[in-house]
Amino acid sequence: MATLLGAAAIPAEAFAAPRGKAKRKVAAKKFFTPSQAALVTALADTFIPETDTPGAVSAGVPAHFDAMMGRWASAETKALVIASLASIDKMALEADKKTFAQLTPARRKELLIPYDKAALKPVPKKDKLAGLAALMGAGASVVDPGYNRIKDLIIGLHYASEAAMTKDIIYEHVPGKYVASLKLTPESRPFSGLGTLVG
Repeated sequence: MATLLGAAAIPAEAFAAPRGKAKRKVAAKKFFTPSQAALVTALADTFIPETDTPGAVSAGVPAHFDAMMGRWASAETKALVIASLASIDKMALEADKKTFAQLTPARRKELLIPYDKAALKPVPKKDKLAGLAALMGAGASVVDPGYNRIKDLIIGLHYASEAAMTKDIIYEHVPGKYVASLKLTPESRPFSGLGTLVG
C-alpha cells in the first residue's frame, strides 16, 4: 500500500514513545477538511454502497483513507487527490448546483459513471516500453491519476477491512477432485510466468 501512495520510508521516531512522563491521548489530526471528508464518504458510498453486505462507509473506509493520506501519502499523491476531489465537486456544482455529497445516491451514481469513464481513459505513453516493464504496464497513466488513486484506495481498503473479509468475501471450494491439465513426467521442468508457477 505504501508503494501505491508513493510514501517515503517511516522514520524511526515515528515508533518512539511520547516524551515526558505525562502520556496524554491526543486526537489524530484529520487530513481532509469537513467538506472533503463528506465528499470522500459520498464517493465510498457510491463505489460500494450498503446492500445485504457492508458498504465501504460502514466498513470504516473514509476514516482509514483520511489516515493514510495524512500519515503515508507523498506530497505528489496528496496534491493529485485534492485536485481530483475539487474536480468532482466542480462537476456536481455545474450539473446540479450542489456539492457531490449533497446529491442523492442515485444522482451521484448517474453523474459519476461518465466522469469515471473519462477520468480513467488511458493516456498514450510517450516512451515505448519493452520487456517486463511493458508486460506489467509500467508507466501507464490515465487522464485523472488522482481519481484513479482515490478509486483504487477506496476499493482496496474496503476489501481489506474486517467487515468485507467476514461478511462479503466468501470462500467456495472448487467441487470435485483435482485433475491436472498438463501431463508431468520425470523430464518435466518447472516454468513460470506472470502470476503462474508450474513445477
